[in-house]
Amino acid sequence: MWPCRPSRLSKHHLTDDIAAFSAEFIRLMRARQRALAAAKDNVRWAASVIISCVANDGPLRASALAENVQSDPSTISRQVAALVRDGLLERRADPVDGRASLLVTTPKGDAAHREQIGMRTRHFARMLAGWDERDVRQFTALLRRFTDDFERYGPQLHPGKDQTNAEES
Repeated sequence: MWPCRPSRLSKHHLTDDIAAFSAEFIRLMRARQRALAAAKDNVRWAASVIISCVANDGPLRASALAENVQSDPSTISRQVAALVRDGLLERRADPVDGRASLLVTTPKGDAAHREQIGMRTRHFARMLAGWDERDVRQFTALLRRFTDDFERYGPQLHPGKDQTNAEES
């Protein structure tokens, strides 16, 4: 009897699986775009995105924040001014360039960020309530792996340019 070895998918089956994955990924991105469009004018949601970005990636210059949240600098400037006024963010001198300022969260901003994390956790807990723990752990591990690869390979995508030949050589 031959030892069992994991089977490799044929190129045809792998192509079908990748096509199915791609369709699901596009569906997810469209759902995300709809959610973002619905929240576009929601000031509280926009503030939570900014606070989260500064809490996770800060201290940041306003220009870097605008780039991170994919917004124009003038919009970010207005939103940041309101968050500074409300005591959620503060500006500090940039130690590298004293003419520039860095945005950091205040204790009040950190508390708001923790509240956002709690709300997000409760949302996903409700959404995944029908999943067993093993599936959630496995999905989390696969999503982490996918996100790492997406961040590594994503910037290399060029619409209309087939990357297959470049990868095979």
